[in-house]
Amino acid sequence: MSQLMEQQIRNLSDTGIELLYHDVINRIGSHTIGGNPDPNYIKQQESILTLMQEELERRVSK
Repeated sequence: MSQLMEQQIRNLSDTGIELLYHDVINRIGSHTIGGNPDPNYIKQQESILTLMQEELERRVSK
């Protein structure tokens, strides 16, 4: 999943990454607030955040 997700994130515009960021944060928040959160789901969403951060750092360093 990581390579596919990384490629998809690279193809997003800056606005697309921002929208994805808000979506991931909202998913983590609503999943946690719902009670009895699944740690695997949260880890998956956190890994998406990490990939987004790496992509933004890559874009800045260009």
